[in-house]
Amino acid sequence: MSESPNYAHKLEKYGAPTRQQKRTCTPIASKCGENSSPFFLARSIAIAMGIRFIVMVMICSAMIINSLFNQEAPISLKENYCGPCPENWICYRNNCYQFFNESKDWYESQASCMSQNSSLLKIYSREDQDFFKLVKSFHWLGLVQIPTNGSWQWEDGSILSPNQLTLVEMQNGTCAVYGSSFKAYTENCLNPNTYICMQRIV
Repeated sequence: MSESPNYAHKLEKYGAPTRQQKRTCTPIASKCGENSSPFFLARSIAIAMGIRFIVMVMICSAMIINSLFNQEAPISLKENYCGPCPENWICYRNNCYQFFNESKDWYESQASCMSQNSSLLKIYSREDQDFFKLVKSFHWLGLVQIPTNGSWQWEDGSILSPNQLTLVEMQNGTCAVYGSSFKAYTENCLNPNTYICMQRIV
């Protein structure tokens, strides 16, 4: 049985919902929001988590890149420190070196180094001074023979040890030149040779 227009009008007048009004709902109605609200909330959480994930990835990437560019060897500061050397000197593993191409006898070479607050080359350790194995020409060493007992000592008074250099007797002389591969050769102190000055930084 169909509803009459008058009956529908009376229902509207007294606040009873009609068929059209039953189909529509306002956003305030709790029953209407029950179906859409969980989806909206889940989507909002997913978007927020996605943005947070992207930000975290960017921060982590920046930290990794920064650590790669500023990476330091895991050794102590003392071992890594190579202090201030004179201008144009070579700094290598706590030592300063200067190669002089002018030829002088041993005494003149020693005096030249002393005037620059340094000494003639001394080999302390093959490991710490490993780049000298590549040197090919002859240079004066701060090494002299003691006439009284025939032993060889450095300028600082320490005795030559076998693990520093291999000493090869080439001619009569109480001085020594450095050749290559940690070999020293006896030499007349008055012969002219190039020389290497050294400053040890400790």
